[in-house]
Amino acid sequence: MKLPFKTLDDVETKGKRVLVRVDINCSVDPDTKKITNDSRIDAIVPTLKELSKSKVVLMAHQGRPGSNDFISLEQHTEILRGLGFNAAFVDDIFGDKAKAAIEKVQVGEILVLQNVRMFEGEMKKAPPDEVAKEAIVQELYPLFDLYVNDAFGAAHRSQASLVGFTTVLPSVAGRLVEKEIRILTEATATEKHPWILVFGGAKVADKVKTLGKLLATGRVDKALLGGLLGQLFLIAKGLIPIEYSTPIKGFKSAVETAKQLLEKYPDILILPEDAAVERGGKRVECAFNEMNGDPFLDIGPITASEYTRMIIGAAVVFGNGPQGYFEKKPFAKGTISILSAIAECEGVTVVGGGHLSAMAINEGFADRISHISTGGGATINFLTGKKLDLVVALEEAARRMG
Repeated sequence: MKLPFKTLDDVETKGKRVLVRVDINCSVDPDTKKITNDSRIDAIVPTLKELSKSKVVLMAHQGRPGSNDFISLEQHTEILRGLGFNAAFVDDIFGDKAKAAIEKVQVGEILVLQNVRMFEGEMKKAPPDEVAKEAIVQELYPLFDLYVNDAFGAAHRSQASLVGFTTVLPSVAGRLVEKEIRILTEATATEKHPWILVFGGAKVADKVKTLGKLLATGRVDKALLGGLLGQLFLIAKGLIPIEYSTPIKGFKSAVETAKQLLEKYPDILILPEDAAVERGGKRVECAFNEMNGDPFLDIGPITASEYTRMIIGAAVVFGNGPQGYFEKKPFAKGTISILSAIAECEGVTVVGGGHLSAMAINEGFADRISHISTGGGATINFLTGKKLDLVVALEEAARRMG
C-alpha cells in the first residue's frame, strides 16, 4: 500500500536536528497526578530508536487546561529514561530556556519540551497556514532540519504543534502514524460482515455526532452503546428518567441528535437492557425500574451477555470508549467483559481510545486483538471516512518536498 505522505524512509536523519511531535497523553490518577498507563509512550519507541543518530527534541501535550490530567511532561521523561533513552526535560516550550537547551542537544540525546498546551495558542484550531503563525512555530522552526509527526492520537486536530510545522519544515510521518494509517486503511476496506461498533465513553456531545457519521457510511450492522453515551440514548428513548442526564455535558442538543438517530437507525442501535448502580458504596445490578435514582455506573449482566454474543459472532469489531465508570473497580466489570469478547472474536478486531486501549493492555487482552490503536477521536474520524488533518498537512508537505 502506497502512502500519500513521506515517512522516515524518504529522508536522511543522521546528525540532523529533528523536532518530533508525539502523542504521549497518558492516563493519570486524578488524586496523585501519577501516570497510571504508559502504553502511548511504548508506542513511540520504534520512531525514537530509528532517530538514535539524530539530535531529537520531543514535543507533546498532556490533558488540557482545566482538566485533572493537565500536568507537566516531567514524568513522561522519566519513563523514557526507564526505557533506556538518554532523555532530559526542560520546563519551557519556546522561550530562551528551551532554545538554549535545544542548542545543546547532542546526537543520541532526547530533549522533552514542556506540555505544549501550557501555551494558549496551541488550543487554537485553524488551517496549517494560520496556526503556523503562532509563536510556538515561528520561534522553534529555524532551530530544526526536519519535523517528524508521530502523534496519531491527535491526528484529527488542526493545531500549531501538529500541523503548523508542516508548512515551514520538511515533514514526514513517524513509524506509529505510518503503521496506524496502514492497518486502519486495510481494516476499513474489508467487505466482511457483520461489522460491529462498540461505542461508549463520556465525551457524549462529540460522540453522538460522530456516531451519526459512522452510521451514515452504511458500514455498521450493529452499534452497541454504553457509558454516558448509552445513558443519553436510554433517556432519549424514555427508558430511564431524565435525572440521569446530570453528568452529560451538552445534553440538550445531544439528546435531540440521539432521538433523530433512534428514528433513522432503530435496528442498528442496540441499547443497554439493565444497569449496575452504586448503592451504599457497592455495585448493585438491577432493572431500570429498580435504579431508584442511584448513580448508573455500568452496564448490567444481561446487557454484557447480549453484547458478548453479538461481538463474538462478528466479522469486524471496532471498540471505542468504556462501558461504565471503570475508574471505580466494581464498575469496570462491563468494560472488561466486552474486551474479553473482542479478544475471543475471530474476526478483525480493533480497539481505540486511550482508556479502552489501556484497559485492553492492562487486562492482558492485547495479544488477542488484531490492533490496539493509540487514537480515540482520530481512529473514529478515520472510520467515518474523514481525512485526518494531520494526513492532509503531511500530504501538502510531501508535495512541497517534491
